[in-house]
Amino acid sequence: MQQLRLEVDPAELSAVRWEDPWTVVWEQGGQRVVLYLLRQEGHTLWLQVNGKRVQVEWQLPVHRYLERVQLPRARSAAQLELRSPMPGLIREVRVQPGQAVSPRTPVLVLEAMKMENLLFAPAEGIVETIAVTPGQAVEKGALLIRLRARDAD
Repeated sequence: MQQLRLEVDPAELSAVRWEDPWTVVWEQGGQRVVLYLLRQEGHTLWLQVNGKRVQVEWQLPVHRYLERVQLPRARSAAQLELRSPMPGLIREVRVQPGQAVSPRTPVLVLEAMKMENLLFAPAEGIVETIAVTPGQAVEKGALLIRLRARDAD
C-alpha cells in the first residue's frame, strides 16, 4: 500500500466534489481523480484512488499550529484558587464555605463591561474561602474563591 503525507491548504479544496459520504471527485488541470474512503482514524485516511489503495496522512495549517502549542497542565492541589479574569463587579456568589464543587459548578457572577460572566470552580474540591461579596469591585487577578482538596478533610 502506498503512503502519502499531505499538507492541505483549504483553498485548494475548491475543486473537490462529494458524490456521496464516501466518494470524492477531484478535478483539476484536466485530470479527474475519484477517491473512495475506506477507513479513517484521526488524520489518517485509507482510500481507493482510481482503483489503487492508498494511505494518506493529512494536515491542515491549524493542526501544525496545535502541535507547537502546549496544552495546559493538570491542576495540582496548590492551584485551587479562582482569581478574577478581568476587572469587574461581583453580582452574585453561588456557593458557600464547605460546599463541594467541581469544574462544572458555577460559583460566581462577575459583571464586566456591562456583561454578566458566569465563573466556574477552578478544580474539584471543597470551598474553603470566599474572598468577595456581592457588590464588591475587583481587579484582574484578585482572589475570589479558594478551595481545598476533597481528600484534605
